[in-house]
Amino acid sequence: MKFITINILCSVLLLSCNAPVKSAKQIDDNNSSWYFPEWAANAQYAPTFEMLDTESSLGPYAKQTKTITMKDLVKMHGHLCDGLVTASCGLRLGLNRLYPDGAIDRTDTCCITNNSPCFGDTASYLTGGRIRFGTQKIDPNMSNELIIYRMSTNQAVKISLIKGVFPSELAELEKKIKSGDFTIEEMRLCQQLGWDFAKNLINKPLSESFVVENINNFVWKPDNYIYQGKRSDIINKNVR
Repeated sequence: MKFITINILCSVLLLSCNAPVKSAKQIDDNNSSWYFPEWAANAQYAPTFEMLDTESSLGPYAKQTKTITMKDLVKMHGHLCDGLVTASCGLRLGLNRLYPDGAIDRTDTCCITNNSPCFGDTASYLTGGRIRFGTQKIDPNMSNELIIYRMSTNQAVKISLIKGVFPSELAELEKKIKSGDFTIEEMRLCQQLGWDFAKNLINKPLSESFVVENINNFVWKPDNYIYQGKRSDIINKNVR
């Protein structure tokens, strides 16, 4: 009986190894979007971003840009939340200021955010900023704010959520849940209120929720990090 079981297991493993590998397109076509609801997919003002990167690890600038959507951000970050939506909407306005011609150069942009997973992940993904390369900074004193900096032009802007836009009820509930003293019902309510807030943000002009300010005479100083290195994938970006 033992040998029969082993033979069956080996046969299953062999079939699995020989099974055709699905292409990325097939996987995407067959994948449900349970993590990205219709209200986000169909939102009138949900931001999109045209990104300019290099074409390989040691190559020059790519000849074309790529489009990043909020759905891409959710896949990277792990979930749709009010923090991700707030950061992406604010960054859309700030990046408009730094890159008025449209394409955002992720080899040329730095960011500063609070220490939340949502703001830090979103800003890093959309700007290309990374702590280990000295192009991302964390300021725990920042709230619903972001600072982005374009190195080649020495331009910096601060993006802030307008006072009163973030619901006080949601703020209080988030604070309670972070304390650890909450009920499951309160956790679910906080989740729903966060989504309601996010839904409201991306269904009206973004300028109604954020203010963008130029920062004059800005000096970029990287955070101290023992393993900080140099990005090798951008050293030949201007080579043709």
